[in-house]
Amino acid sequence: QHRDVPAHARTVVARLVRGARSLAFDASARVSPEAVAGAVAELRERGVEVVDSADSDDAARRVALASRDFYWYSPKLKRELRGMKGDALVVARSEADVVNVAGVAARGGVPLTPRGAGTGNYGQAVPMRGGIVLDLSPMDQIVSFDARDGIVRAHAGINLARLEKETRKEGWELRQHPSTRRTATLGGFVAGGSTGVGAVTHGGLAEDGAVLGLRVVTAEPSPRTLELHDRDVFPVVHAYGTNGVVTEVEVPLARAQPWWDGVYRFPTLRDAAKFALELGEAPAIVAREVSVHQSPTFARELAHTALGGMLRDAGVGDAHVVLAQMAKPSLGPARRLARDNDGDVCFEPSRSEDVALGIPLYEYAWNHTTLHALKRDKSVTYLQAAMMPGEALDLVSAVEQRYGADELVQHLEVVRFGGRIGFASLALLRPGTDAEAAVGTVEEVMRWHESNGIPVFNPHTHVLEDGGMKQTDWAQLGFKSGADPNGVLNPGKMRAWEEGEATTEASDPRGSFSAAYRLAQSDGAAANKDPTNKIQNPNSKEERAKEEPNEESNRTNEEPNSAPPTTTRERKRSRLWSEWTTEDFATEDLSDAVAVLPLGATEAHGPHLPLGVDSMHNAALLARALELVRPDVRVLALPPLDIGVSCEHEGFAGTVGIAPETAAAQWEEIGACVARAGIRKLILYNSHGGNHALAEVVARRLRLRHRMIAALALNLAMDDDGCAASMFPADELRFGIHGGGLETSVMMHLRPELVDADKATRFASSAAS
Repeated sequence: QHRDVPAHARTVVARLVRGARSLAFDASARVSPEAVAGAVAELRERGVEVVDSADSDDAARRVALASRDFYWYSPKLKRELRGMKGDALVVARSEADVVNVAGVAARGGVPLTPRGAGTGNYGQAVPMRGGIVLDLSPMDQIVSFDARDGIVRAHAGINLARLEKETRKEGWELRQHPSTRRTATLGGFVAGGSTGVGAVTHGGLAEDGAVLGLRVVTAEPSPRTLELHDRDVFPVVHAYGTNGVVTEVEVPLARAQPWWDGVYRFPTLRDAAKFALELGEAPAIVAREVSVHQSPTFARELAHTALGGMLRDAGVGDAHVVLAQMAKPSLGPARRLARDNDGDVCFEPSRSEDVALGIPLYEYAWNHTTLHALKRDKSVTYLQAAMMPGEALDLVSAVEQRYGADELVQHLEVVRFGGRIGFASLALLRPGTDAEAAVGTVEEVMRWHESNGIPVFNPHTHVLEDGGMKQTDWAQLGFKSGADPNGVLNPGKMRAWEEGEATTEASDPRGSFSAAYRLAQSDGAAANKDPTNKIQNPNSKEERAKEEPNEESNRTNEEPNSAPPTTTRERKRSRLWSEWTTEDFATEDLSDAVAVLPLGATEAHGPHLPLGVDSMHNAALLARALELVRPDVRVLALPPLDIGVSCEHEGFAGTVGIAPETAAAQWEEIGACVARAGIRKLILYNSHGGNHALAEVVARRLRLRHRMIAALALNLAMDDDGCAASMFPADELRFGIHGGGLETSVMMHLRPELVDADKATRFASSAAS
């Protein structure tokens, strides 16, 4: 399965779609009115603009409005989040305001929910425990713009459409944006979104380099201002503002194009999907947006839109439709490609700036498709799933065969996953008007998708881990522990924080937060002066290698967590030596890494066990051990050596062994290779008694010749003071060391189909007599 999909993409998807549980809202956790009143009073004394719902009915309405986002896309979230609102609204006009409110909230234990335009779909901006809603939209200026190299830094509250209007004056445009770009903010997209228009070329926000830097204010009694750069931005990207308040974002730009809009029709959904994938892969076609809409989307759900009317007038209202935004030189190749797939244009393409489709083409795509459908039918909802490269076309057909158009109509966005083309599925669902039954139907559809190889990114949950773009791990949880030690930032959204542990032992190097950042020692008093008065952190990367800027990410926003985050060379996350590239080893600092060389055997283990007993339990125990290693510890397991020193068993049929001299030479040469790779710690992980004495000799030689730490580990301890002592008699632990009760028990657990129980008996040990 998934043979054509990069391993790093599969790993990330597997983590993201692990079974989600419901994080119950505890009403008793809502902040007290007295705590809010105290915070409001202190902030007003500091000159911060605060709208207190207790002031008037108008103020209460304004706070309630700022407590909403587009969670009502989901029948489940509509039921769970309705009525939740903050107690006060802070209008941040400067970073000093942000520092003030973060410090007051942290000292008083008052929940603080950052937001931009509130165009997110998962309740990212809904304050679940009351407190203060922090509106960052007034912070809307461009901080710096490198028009030569195409890099812009702007305040978190800047509107995306306005930002691109300014950069286009110098020939640059955003690499990606949500379909809500006319209202969404830059900070909201980074903190609450994941991808959108532009993903066909540039992928999503999880790609290494999609966000170059963030400036983040922590929620501590004396807040710090962090400058994050490179991979250090990832604990804050798409974290719903739970890990810090983003005040500035730095992103790379793309060369601006005079885009054209094309609409194509096809007789079958498979033809349309195939055309869309080929369009995304065609090297000579420059595209910014490609989306597929199954019939009868524009004849039913979107019939009321301008494009729905145009298709109806053209006599193709019931066709399967592909929307594409492309550069003009790509229009000819695209039309020929459409005809190759039994399709054609519905009408002549038009310049995007002319808005010939009634609204911008991108507002028929991504989550705007769902928005249009909801305007016509309030019972419609949607799905978010990933159809991986190499499998997408067959998966589209599988969904079409399983669900009729009266239940589900497919809406597919072409996305580049780690450099390869696949689909983000935002299917429209018609679960019925009964709210409770609708939730059950939606959950059944998601279960079917997952059980059929289509990972779901659940848009019907407000919990980051259960539906967000990335699984929270120890790195992200650790970042929150430092940036928000009292847990006041957007509480109720991060499961790992609520439950006090990460949801996976795995950690992504992109989530590293240990390096470059600057500190601004700004307590309440200093905040009224210059919050950027920085004191260098002696442990930061800047002190050792020069400063790096950081950016922001906070709050709520938009586009579906659609496709799985296949970014930043996930391959480097592997614990397996053979899955790295030569470039990985050439560029990585491995001075603290530990290499593990598994030593097994292929030899007789009695009439009831397979020859590979030693190698099989070695592999199983090593795999489990690697899962339990802390994510900040770099461990690399070398390919296992499943043939060892088995001289004492060479008289038994099937035994395969090598001479001690051969084994010693092999192990020493491998150890030398490990040392050349820059690794100075090696564990000889042995599961065969015949290797043990020789491995001790080799370990000593490696220590002397390569000045490395070489240790020997035996994985099946037979001592009588361990857990085995409570399960086996003492003589079995002393004499049943080969093919006896312990090894048979392990194999019954690991590979029961390989154990011939009928041939297992109590074999007498000659050593015991």
